[in-house]
Amino acid sequence: MSARAAIALVGLRCAGKTSVGRELARALGLGFVDLDDAIAWADSEGCCAQHIPTVAHIVETLGWDGFRELEARELARVLGSGAALVLATGGGVVERAQNRTLLRARARVVWLREELPVLRERLARSAERPSLTGASPADELASIAARREPLYGEVADLVLDAAGASPRELAERLRSALG
Repeated sequence: MSARAAIALVGLRCAGKTSVGRELARALGLGFVDLDDAIAWADSEGCCAQHIPTVAHIVETLGWDGFRELEARELARVLGSGAALVLATGGGVVERAQNRTLLRARARVVWLREELPVLRERLARSAERPSLTGASPADELASIAARREPLYGEVADLVLDAAGASPRELAERLRSALG
């Protein structure tokens, strides 16, 4: 397999990385990995399906630093396989330089970009998203976007503006753009 056989979707919380990633994987006939699910499974030590923790629980238990350690380890594991797959990353995966380096080296990276008002609306409907700063997830979004967007730009091979399109439409646009 090519060193960049994976397609990794990056972007802010609720940008649609998981939904678009599933559609893209289906359209391309590839496997799909949601990095947050991989982290939760790793944190459960493979115990059993009914005991797999949520990201919120992991953050509550280990703190953000502990979560970021698990995230880096799982990113390296998933991309280290060299498998052709679609990977939906967590919004903060770009916070660590080692993750950005790995993403650039091992995946074709797509920044899925959505407007802040749309993301705020989605976040308001999602009770399971833990706060990053102590403010509500919707209220902290602008400051997180200001910090992360340059990092998404640093790793992205392609920027896809969602502009309210459905996951299926976005996956089709991505399939065409990626060849």
